[in-house]
Amino acid sequence: MAPGNRGDSNQLTFSQREGEVPLPEPMRAGHIPDRFRRMACRAFDMEIDDSMFWDRTADKYSYRNDTHIGEILSDYRFDVRGVYSHKIPPPVPDPGEDQKDVYQWIMKREYHEALTLVEYTLRHLKCRLDLRESLLSAFDECEIAYIVENVGGRPTIVPRASQEAGAATQQAIETLREAGMDGASAHLRQAAEHINARQYGDAVTDTIHAVESVARRIDPKASRTLGPALDSLEKAGVLNHPALKEAFKKLYGYTNDEQGLRHPLRDKASPDVDLDDAMFMFGACASFAAYLANRHRQTG
Repeated sequence: MAPGNRGDSNQLTFSQREGEVPLPEPMRAGHIPDRFRRMACRAFDMEIDDSMFWDRTADKYSYRNDTHIGEILSDYRFDVRGVYSHKIPPPVPDPGEDQKDVYQWIMKREYHEALTLVEYTLRHLKCRLDLRESLLSAFDECEIAYIVENVGGRPTIVPRASQEAGAATQQAIETLREAGMDGASAHLRQAAEHINARQYGDAVTDTIHAVESVARRIDPKASRTLGPALDSLEKAGVLNHPALKEAFKKLYGYTNDEQGLRHPLRDKASPDVDLDDAMFMFGACASFAAYLANRHRQTG
């Protein structure tokens, strides 16, 4: 393969090749990407900008009388952050200070604090449609480990995948690294980058290449099918379950078949290519490759 072609590890930076394989963003529970933070912060900024005017008497920007975002942020301070003022009358909401606070809460705080503000806003009765749609679009347009679902009639932010699933996949990746399966690790790094870039078909291709890479290390004859590698493990006495062996062959045969997953998912124009497909194949192939590597180490 010529350098620079899709699937070539030369596309990765040095730090990516030398570093540990990252989980794709949608599997990284306890983390939100910078792009999501920027999009959410911009949504609040635009809402505040649209709701204020220049108050000549006070010589500063103030909220219009019909604004809702000032009320939402004031309620958020009281309900969530526990901020209360004993002054009578209470302080008038300041759009400039609100923008500074939102920036800190979303751009600088922990992921759960940023998501708490977003969820609180989505649930607030005064949240305007434009702001709601802008915040929801951040979940749609970013590769993030969380989604918004309707739970009990209220917008609720929930994990896209369980932490256990992410931990299991990370453990499989670590197993490949410890086994010296550099080719498989490079393909998984590339697959993670493809998922983050929303190139789901390319991600599926690279996850399958990771399995093929391990298979070739086990048996060079496994250049096109997984069968020779499984046969080698069986002969070495580390794969003693014929039914399991056949199940692996059928699963791999399905993904490798033109009528199965592999070729349709490589077609970027296919409407069946989505994030769930890519995430499933990433986790399944990482675990499968790690299983093969573990079994191969037992023959050494």
